Amino acid sequence: MDPNITYSYFKQRKDFGRQVMFCEVAPQMLDSINPDKSEQNQYCLRNPVHREVQTCVRTSENYINTKVTKSKTTGINHSEGGWPKDIFYTDEEATARYRRRFERDDGYIDAVKNLNPDFEHYIQQNNAIEMYNIYFKEIASEKPVEKFLIKVNSSYKDVGTRPVSDICWTHEDQPKLAVSYCKKAFPKKESLNNDFVCHLWDIENPGEPCSIFCPPSACWQLVTSPASSSMFYAGLENGKVCIFDIRSQIEPIAISPDHLAHRDPVNALLFIPSRLNTEFFSGSTDGLCMWWDVRNISKPIDSLLMAIRIPQGEVSTYTTSEPVSALQYDRAFPTKFLCGTDTGFVISVNRKGKSHQEVMSAVFNAHDGPVKSVHRSPCTSKVFITCGGWKVNIWSEDIHSSPIISGSAHDHYINDVIWAPKRYSAYMTVSADGKFRYWDLLRKYREPMASVPVSQDRLLKLTPNQDGQFVATGDSKGTLYLLSLSDVLVNSDENDKQLMIQTLDRETHREHILENRVKEIKLKLKAGEDKKECLEMEVENEEEKEDTEFMTLEDEYHAIVSAELRNMEGRSMYIRGDPMRRR
Repeated sequence: MDPNITYSYFKQRKDFGRQVMFCEVAPQMLDSINPDKSEQNQYCLRNPVHREVQTCVRTSENYINTKVTKSKTTGINHSEGGWPKDIFYTDEEATARYRRRFERDDGYIDAVKNLNPDFEHYIQQNNAIEMYNIYFKEIASEKPVEKFLIKVNSSYKDVGTRPVSDICWTHEDQPKLAVSYCKKAFPKKESLNNDFVCHLWDIENPGEPCSIFCPPSACWQLVTSPASSSMFYAGLENGKVCIFDIRSQIEPIAISPDHLAHRDPVNALLFIPSRLNTEFFSGSTDGLCMWWDVRNISKPIDSLLMAIRIPQGEVSTYTTSEPVSALQYDRAFPTKFLCGTDTGFVISVNRKGKSHQEVMSAVFNAHDGPVKSVHRSPCTSKVFITCGGWKVNIWSEDIHSSPIISGSAHDHYINDVIWAPKRYSAYMTVSADGKFRYWDLLRKYREPMASVPVSQDRLLKLTPNQDGQFVATGDSKGTLYLLSLSDVLVNSDENDKQLMIQTLDRETHREHILENRVKEIKLKLKAGEDKKECLEMEVENEEEKEDTEFMTLEDEYHAIVSAELRNMEGRSMYIRGDPMRRR
């Protein structure tokens, strides 16, 4: 123990005093005070009476950071030993000469004689029981039981109880947690947020943040640079993006101008991993995505409107664009990214497309409400997961009509979802009931493997670290919780990736069959409608032909009747003019 923090106290026995002797005695009445009737009349009984009484013993809690003990494991390769210094063990002649001289020693002979009974005992025991044989080899071995554990390690509270808007981990050996706080509501007249301070937490010290930084407006999105753990990029409520370097100052070192910013709050912000790590892009509910270079954010290097429902003959504008709610980028597809919208669509965007239709390469009608989160699977890049409303769906880029795995409806609103970083078949969700749920598609298909109540308030965000050992989640009262997962929930088994790929391929093939069947049914219905229309047209043509023939016969009949009437009138006039004919 360190001598600077120890103190030895000595006291002699004679200084303790005389020993106290206790004994049982009969009770004695020392005094008796009778109640005063005059005083009693001044009070009245109160019924009922509510009173709180605390009978627990007061305790205190202390945190002590002990010294870190560093341990190191080393190995020794012992090839040959036990020889004197003057004997070189690689010389066979010298070692044989020394061995013969040592074997002629009386002490060596006596040691061999004394060890002989023990040798005979162990040899006979080995002959009776074959110690190298594998017994019970015909019994099938059982798989080890997977014992999983999820526990809340610590909580980090905000003084102002502001809702957590975003969480990100720093990229370093001992990562920290950067958290932004604000109410994500569109300001009608004035902003609902007054305190804009963001915190940087050390996971070993939940008492107070290790650093803070102050954006000029409420921070909706926050990401950290993969190249430097002290650089942070924030998307603000006023539509701007800014850069922080907490080594120099707590205010932003660069901020985008007003006339080139988003019109609405920045609802999605994502860093693009590359060789230089100098590019990131943002999305807003105004329907615009912008790409920025960290070396100069005075203007965006590129922009794109998320418009998928453009009237024929018109161009994409802000009125036809879809509000952006989530973004996803995978370095396996350098020119492609996924975009979730407030209208429930997920758009697969190809930046190198020549036409607008090629840029918006695929559209998925994912949810009825806003798409809260979208992430590609670590198992295969063609599969991604989305959450929105009360459901979590898993999609494949090969099928646009429906998800390959449709999650069951929850009782509470799902606010975030993310894949487990190193477990290919698992994903995690947080919901409005304050519970953290861990799902594994290979173990339990329709039920979560674990459901842990974390907070009494709504959980809003969910972010695991790079190893997947720790998971950070924040609630609507500004409390950040750090969860730790057991090794069973972090790492995958040997066959998990292959089984997961087979499961996804099977579900994709099933959806292909259903999609083709639906197309066949629609074609049959369309063919039946066309045939019905042809029959109706034939019946109409026959009716028109009959009507035409009837009208022709009617006209001929009227013409014949008119001619007969004219002939009859001519004969009557001729008879009236000839007197001989009248006689």
